[in-house]
Amino acid sequence: MRTGRIVVLCIFFLSVISPWAAAQKRPPHLELFAEGGASILNSGSSANLPVCLIACTPAGCPPCTVPTVTGAFTKTGRLVAGARWRFARHDALEASYSFSPNHLSLQRGTATQSDAYNRVDLVSFNFVHYLWAKTPIQPFATAGLGLNRFSGPPLFSTLINSPSTITTNTNNGFQFAWNIGGGTDIVFQRHLAVRLELRDYVAGQPGLISGTSHNLVPSAGLVFRFM
Repeated sequence: MRTGRIVVLCIFFLSVISPWAAAQKRPPHLELFAEGGASILNSGSSANLPVCLIACTPAGCPPCTVPTVTGAFTKTGRLVAGARWRFARHDALEASYSFSPNHLSLQRGTATQSDAYNRVDLVSFNFVHYLWAKTPIQPFATAGLGLNRFSGPPLFSTLINSPSTITTNTNNGFQFAWNIGGGTDIVFQRHLAVRLELRDYVAGQPGLISGTSHNLVPSAGLVFRFM
């Protein structure tokens, strides 16, 4: 029994010091990561739309007015994938791509008019600084620049003071974006870690809506470390 207790204590001791020992070594240069999380987008509004956003039927279109139109994004999930290059113990460069199926509903008053966007794509290039890197828990701060794109199904509208119906392309193309955030890596082995982080991606609202878009993304995932 005593021998068994000694063996159990040894195993426990090794399990505790193994991540510590792995973290003490120089971090691998290349990291590939995959994360999942939430995508929380703020809303925007505009009163100067060039078209009336109304639902038309085969029988015709209702009368057109131009009130303030408000956009409300749904909250949904986000997938993120990318790579980091650790060129120093505390510093790294990162490239990532993320996607989320946020739906933007255009509203006039209390009535929902249509879905204008249902997808957000984002490419980012970041600088990452680790606050400390010799322990199994390695917090970091990050900031970067990139491009995002809102896209979705065609939006059917009618011109002001005109009975004709037009189709608006709701792919607004890539636009400038930047992000800031922080997180932590929990190193289990030299070549494997868990990453927890929170970022705010900032860009313009999609074309139909004015203002600034803030996309909060809490996420978690796995990091595979090489070289």
